[in-house]
Amino acid sequence: MERKIQLMETYVNIDLGNSPFLKIDTGLQIPYSFIKGITTGRPIPNAFKLYGALLGEKRNGLFRSKGGFQLHFFENELETLHFDLDSFKVGKFKISKLIIGIKDPEEISKNISERVELTSNDS
Repeated sequence: MERKIQLMETYVNIDLGNSPFLKIDTGLQIPYSFIKGITTGRPIPNAFKLYGALLGEKRNGLFRSKGGFQLHFFENELETLHFDLDSFKVGKFKISKLIIGIKDPEEISKNISERVELTSNDS
């Protein structure tokens, strides 16, 4: 599934493609100020599926882990980008982690981390 990330001036725009389980038509616009950390690859947290699909290492939907809500959209654990979020609201849920599958996650992680640092230095 094709996912796209655009780095805007004050936020990250994430197009999740056509998720069959969640209606997020406009994608996610996450302000840099809501990103507490960013990592890539494994480990994928153990999580209880609330809504969506969990097939082997493929995940797509809303999950619950360590008392928080998480969104997972990936097919291959090794090519994942993990956002640790500061209670970012999606619908009625406050999301603590977003994990998406994307090509070249290390490079994207580096670019986003630079923006997050710039934003935190401006505050």
